[in-house]
Amino acid sequence: MWVSSAIRIAIVRFTSLFSADEKRSKVIFYHDIHGDRRYTHMSTPVQLFEQHIKIIRENSYEIVSEITHPIGQIEICFDDGFLGLYDNIELIKKLNIPIHLFVVSSFLGKETYMSQNQLLELNDLEQIKISSHTNNHKILSQISDEELENELKTSKGILEGITAEKIDSLCYPEGKFNNRVIEIAAALGYSKQYSSIPGSYLDAFGKNVKKRSLVQIADEKEFKAILKGGDHILAFWYKLKHFRP
Repeated sequence: MWVSSAIRIAIVRFTSLFSADEKRSKVIFYHDIHGDRRYTHMSTPVQLFEQHIKIIRENSYEIVSEITHPIGQIEICFDDGFLGLYDNIELIKKLNIPIHLFVVSSFLGKETYMSQNQLLELNDLEQIKISSHTNNHKILSQISDEELENELKTSKGILEGITAEKIDSLCYPEGKFNNRVIEIAAALGYSKQYSSIPGSYLDAFGKNVKKRSLVQIADEKEFKAILKGGDHILAFWYKLKHFRP
């Protein structure tokens, strides 16, 4: 595992030296952040997260709630709804950055996850946008049409009930999806869908599936390489891993 990770990082860093995608707007994502208390092995230390924000700003990117320009913008996402983001919300306020939070609605109130009241607190902040990560985190490409519709409808209904706002964005559990998932989600009102395939924001997969780069354990050199588009070379591999027509 370590060897494959080291090879991937080396490829990303090397490719970034020749990338034509430098400064293109892109979405990056995490699962949680932590100080003294850590809720998931996928969490990012707050010191590393702060370093990422510093690098973004030093490279003259604008951190935005929604990307509107092909060049120079970064959107930051968090998946699942772990408690670390809530615990460290003062850091988000201090950094003054918008966060797009994708919530698994049935996980609300479970151990290590935010409660409905905590989510409502975050929703009241201008920095936080809430969206769906489904209801039960089922792999959408592996379930029936009926289950798929239930996952998406239920999540949408719960989150709209909590936030009193329209929920029209979705990210896929484990990044896995297919054409059927795209079509059914769109028909249910998810006009924007987020994958885990790396790439620039406007280089959408299909009509409305946005690409995202996972950066939660990226050190300084890897993170800079990802910003420059070094991980875009891995898009084909991630497509094979995550997409089944």
